[in-house]
Amino acid sequence: MPTRPTERRIPPTLTPGDLGESAAASDTRCLLVSFITSPLVVERLNTYVVFVTDDALAAATARYEWKFAPGEVEPETQVTDAGEATYRPKAAGELQVSVRLVDEGGAEQATLTLPQEVVDPNPELEALIAAARNQPGPSVGNPEVARELVNDHNPYYQAVTLTTPEGTDAFREMVFSMVFDGAQARTAARRAEHLERLATALNGDDGDFATVTGEGAGVCGIRLPLLAMTVGRSAADATPLLEWTELPDVAGRRAAADEALRETLAGLEAASKVDLFNIARFPKSNITHCGRILEHLRDRYFRGASFEDVVNGMSGTRAHWIVRHFREGPLVRV
Repeated sequence: MPTRPTERRIPPTLTPGDLGESAAASDTRCLLVSFITSPLVVERLNTYVVFVTDDALAAATARYEWKFAPGEVEPETQVTDAGEATYRPKAAGELQVSVRLVDEGGAEQATLTLPQEVVDPNPELEALIAAARNQPGPSVGNPEVARELVNDHNPYYQAVTLTTPEGTDAFREMVFSMVFDGAQARTAARRAEHLERLATALNGDDGDFATVTGEGAGVCGIRLPLLAMTVGRSAADATPLLEWTELPDVAGRRAAADEALRETLAGLEAASKVDLFNIARFPKSNITHCGRILEHLRDRYFRGASFEDVVNGMSGTRAHWIVRHFREGPLVRV
């Protein structure tokens, strides 16, 4: 099958490196992006996506032949119809990831290679988890969520910064809490299944895009309509894809207004919807834009307040309200 629309373009406001660890072909016609930045961790599932930005290559590509070569161990191979594959490394060491783009007759059209490193799980975290199994008292509440945050996403939420730095850790702590809550609310498998349903709707195979966007996307559970209100049309044009639209803070009325908003989102041009999907799809850009949305909400509703004030002042009332905006809205303040 030709390259899917969801793998045809990088969002115009981002670079490949904003999505994850990447490697481009020398002729720049295609590139490979890894959800997790090296080093990977043993037994942690990772996702790889091939973007084909050249029209001729996109039309000629019929399938993708993957090879995951961990050092001297026998390589694992996969063949996929779409430009996405997952791999779970079995041992620490060097890993060579490669993918051949081939046509219907099996002729190679392009090859991409990404060297990565695999390390053992974080020993301090594993010791805490092991101790919690055998000792009473406070423990690691959800070991799998803790492993995901520490082993997979730690570089991403640690790197999120404010437009104007404030000199405290309050903003980063709030971003971390959103990543933690998102990972705890839905398993990684459940999030991946939802992303695949979004991709299916965008690629014209089946599904109602407006309906599927009723659920937040990616690790932080970003609402795509809210994302569209905070993402510019291009690097040179900061005009949001959707006008700022607040929903009634009344459950019954909110449901109808939210459905109408998602229908408006579905009416955007196909390329814009694909861009929103890919921002939410990759953990790195998902977490980055979670931080940007939090900053946008703070500036709109609590302008002049620092994140130290938001998180720790007024018993956290402002932080609670921002989280509600993020999860349910934005909402009309009454």
